[in-house]
Amino acid sequence: MTVKSKIIIVAFLFFIVDVLNVRAVYFDFSENSIIERLQKDISTLASEEMEGREAGTPGEEMAVNYIRDRFREISLQPLFEDSYFQNFFFPGEWKYAQNNTLIINHTEYVPGEDFFPMTESGDTSVTQKPVYVNYGFKNDTLKLNDFHGMENLDGKIFVVEYYLPDTLYEKLDISVNKSIWLRIETALDYNPGGILFVNSTQPGNDPTIFLRRFAERGNIPVAFAGYNVYEHLENKGFDTEITLSVELMREMYRGINVAACLDNGAATTVVIGAHHDHLGYGGPTSRHTGKPEIHPGADDNASGVAGVLETARYISNQNRTGNNYIFITFSAEEKGLFGSRHFTESDAYDMEKINYMFNFDMIGRMKDNNLIMIGTGTSPKWETIIPENQPEHFNIRTVASGIGGSDHTSFYLKNIPAIFFFTGIHDDYHKPGDTHDKINYEGQKQILQFAWKMIEQLDQSDKLAFTETPVDPSRRQRTESVTMGIMPDHAFDGKGLKVHKVINGQPAHNGGVEDGDIIIALDDHKIKEIYSYMRALENFQEGDVVIVTILRNEEKIEIEIKF
Repeated sequence: MTVKSKIIIVAFLFFIVDVLNVRAVYFDFSENSIIERLQKDISTLASEEMEGREAGTPGEEMAVNYIRDRFREISLQPLFEDSYFQNFFFPGEWKYAQNNTLIINHTEYVPGEDFFPMTESGDTSVTQKPVYVNYGFKNDTLKLNDFHGMENLDGKIFVVEYYLPDTLYEKLDISVNKSIWLRIETALDYNPGGILFVNSTQPGNDPTIFLRRFAERGNIPVAFAGYNVYEHLENKGFDTEITLSVELMREMYRGINVAACLDNGAATTVVIGAHHDHLGYGGPTSRHTGKPEIHPGADDNASGVAGVLETARYISNQNRTGNNYIFITFSAEEKGLFGSRHFTESDAYDMEKINYMFNFDMIGRMKDNNLIMIGTGTSPKWETIIPENQPEHFNIRTVASGIGGSDHTSFYLKNIPAIFFFTGIHDDYHKPGDTHDKINYEGQKQILQFAWKMIEQLDQSDKLAFTETPVDPSRRQRTESVTMGIMPDHAFDGKGLKVHKVINGQPAHNGGVEDGDIIIALDDHKIKEIYSYMRALENFQEGDVVIVTILRNEEKIEIEIKF
């Protein structure tokens, strides 16, 4: 045979391989090979080099490039036309603008070092004498009032202790952040010119002030000052003038979803997903109390991403043609499910074609063979297929609700059956100690093999039926006595609380609240953002009838609901 003939035959074979969509990349699925790949993927994503993969940072860009390269290695096609990436923007932290000043008796302090503007502040300035109001706390039930007997407070700069005594946090069952919001509201009743929170305890015990919180912005300057500033004030006996100015600007960040597809020409499509972002160096949801450190996020959620990648390898090596498959990792889950919501609400893929979704989030710390599966009420099929395929030694706890703090929620809200695989919270959750050496790789491998068995069986079934699920009562805030049954729109940046989704059968739905409504009041409680909404709910009990004031298409409407 001539060389030319050989070339023609080889070219023809490559053409046939391409037309028949035969995968040219094969993987060894022996027990050791699976674990070795999981170890490589997790240790890489949780490395110091990626700096905690916070959404919108260079660390996340490194992570998405790694994930894209693995999809290419598997020979999967990009989902977004000719790209594996889907870019979107989400609101991030506030940043210091030009006018941030703290001057005490001609001593000027440095923003970000000596004092820290807070997100509750307005962009404004005041020069006034300070007045020390202790904790700035008022509670009728506990018969405490730090403002009792104080006079001539109007327009003064209130100096307030940042920390409450530990016994008060316990009695009130509130967090430090929530106590701050409550005390700002209390202070506003006395018409301050500004509020300066201080740490009077000891050097080195200053809290970390983050500008990532979504908080109501007032019309007075609000800031925190460290121990050295308080010491200066104490030495001057508060008999001096303070100039306090705050000016903040909002930044938008770019998140990146990464997705690849396996198109079998089927009528329906399965989504296998996980979020790839984590907390970077900490932030408001970190449980770390020391100085900022890299939060590697090995379990949360490098483990889930590794699960998606290994599942992509496995499915691409099988002859499963009953469904198409999308393998996707989401950005900004930790910021409020922004990435998965963007994907499900975009026109990147027809959501009507999606059969079901598997969400891998924190599947790396299996202990005593325990696995939690959330969303088991989203389709009747789960009731049979889970017990038919689960390993005998697994202890599986099921949760029916399709709504929870992970990306499966975005699919459930599009009437798509979804299961969230989860091995539970541990001591290293949202801490720097969530490292790759603590992953239970054998347990994770078994979880994936269990999921693969279900995928294989479902590949031969019709499209799954979807069912709505009740709201899990455990999702309520500890201090909430009631719930309206809505999902807030965390991307909304205006006044009030915008409703992303109304849950069927709940008070808001029964009263006539609709998706997209903006709640601006509950009775006489003004709603300015999510935190004032949460605080307002604490004033009501089951059975109460409340007037909800909403904006719908710029028209103000009052709706009566019953909790």
